[in-house]
Amino acid sequence: MTNPSPQNGTAGEAAKVSLYKRREKLFVHYVGGYFQRLRLYTGWPLLLGYFLLPWVQWHGRQGVLFDLPARKFYILGLTLWPQDFMLLAWLLMIAAFSLFLITSLVGRLWCGYTCPQTVWTAVFLWVEKLTEGSSNQRRRLDRQHQRRARGGPAAGPDHA
Repeated sequence: MTNPSPQNGTAGEAAKVSLYKRREKLFVHYVGGYFQRLRLYTGWPLLLGYFLLPWVQWHGRQGVLFDLPARKFYILGLTLWPQDFMLLAWLLMIAAFSLFLITSLVGRLWCGYTCPQTVWTAVFLWVEKLTEGSSNQRRRLDRQHQRRARGGPAAGPDHA
């Protein structure tokens, strides 16, 4: 894209302006402390509930079972038939408005500790630290990959 400007010379000349910025990589530092441990202790039970709830047995069947051919939904002992969807819709609306109310009152608590995106991000950062090391180790590893991509030696002066 060109941008004619009197600062770039004469008004007839055009300067090239890039619309895309080169991607800058982020190397997140591990942050420890009381609130991080609290996030860990609230996040893992939520993830375990998410993954294990379908395998929980409740009155001889799964705790949460959506039996589509039989048109029944079993949710922890509650059986919902097609005619109960109005009730289910009201329950979901109440849950949504409760979420909005709780978020408006104590939003930082929701967003910081129990929001699924926050929990997944914390797990991803934990796995990244286990597999690639600390932020300094990841930075060195990235430089090593960049040198290899350019065809240079894998180890540089910082990898003696």
